[in-house]
Amino acid sequence: MILRRKHGAWGLWCQRGAFSPFMFGLVMGVTIFSALSMQWAKKELERYQAKQADAAQRQAQDVAKAMEFAILTEGQDNYSEEYTLQRARQFSSAAAKTRGEQDFLLATKRERDSERFGRNDEKIAIAASDDTLLRSQVYRSGDVAELDKLRTNKASGVVVYDTSEARDRQIRTSIQRQEALAEQIYAFYAAEMKFPTLAEFTEMRRKFGLRDVWGDDFEYGVDPDLQQGFLSFTTPWGYVHEINLSLKEGAE
Repeated sequence: MILRRKHGAWGLWCQRGAFSPFMFGLVMGVTIFSALSMQWAKKELERYQAKQADAAQRQAQDVAKAMEFAILTEGQDNYSEEYTLQRARQFSSAAAKTRGEQDFLLATKRERDSERFGRNDEKIAIAASDDTLLRSQVYRSGDVAELDKLRTNKASGVVVYDTSEARDRQIRTSIQRQEALAEQIYAFYAAEMKFPTLAEFTEMRRKFGLRDVWGDDFEYGVDPDLQQGFLSFTTPWGYVHEINLSLKEGAE
């Protein structure tokens, strides 16, 4: 009995410096579990961050759409080239705030080498991020191409809206209405063999109710002999689009 107890004690004593298979398996199991847990947590974090980025991107796009609507609903009394968050909020239900409760940053950039209809194209950068460095980059950047790079990176939360899309629509719609009124003037000429007098044109304009998109009347002028004239409109920023009215060969 004494020897067996000594032998047993000796056996336990001999195992004090060893690593038992049970403990090895336990440690390995914990290690593997920890690694898998970290991988899962990392994927969940990435998924959450992507979800947050998508939500911010959608809100920024909502602000861009609201700004477009604000431009397209301009009239005689509310034309503006100030593209602010306050203006966009009038036409959007989006909170337009970051996770840190900061207002979205809006910065307007003008493309000085690109001009259409008497104005340089302007782009609005909308930053839906708390990242101070990113917001500073958007605010200070004078390079439109650099903003476009940020726009293509959805994770940045930056949306770029080109105001020329709405301005071009305003011009095209005004030209369509102008041409429709010019057709009525030519129809008058076909019947009377002369262009209408100013009084006759005023009555014609009242009858058809055609104006430019800002609600202004088209301007009409005619020569004393009533054989040549013009029809024009002027945008709020000073661009003039004119149609020459004439049946002479070579007239525009």
